[in-house]
Amino acid sequence: MKKPVIFDIGWNACINCGACIAVCPQPAGFVSDFDTIAVNTPCEIACMKCEDICPVSTISHLVVAAQENPHK
Repeated sequence: MKKPVIFDIGWNACINCGACIAVCPQPAGFVSDFDTIAVNTPCEIACMKCEDICPVSTISHLVVAAQENPHK
């Protein structure tokens, strides 16, 4: 199973083409205020289609760290 990721977009390079949203299998609400894929929101699917299709290669991601179980 893939680990969740959080996407980041280089806003100075983004051309707002909408390609990332077009290929994203997330529900329609997984969109930023700038009509790109959501940033600062964990993506459980982590398919990376948005990174692959970005024509200016400005989408990157960080793997979300596993939550510590405080009851261990």
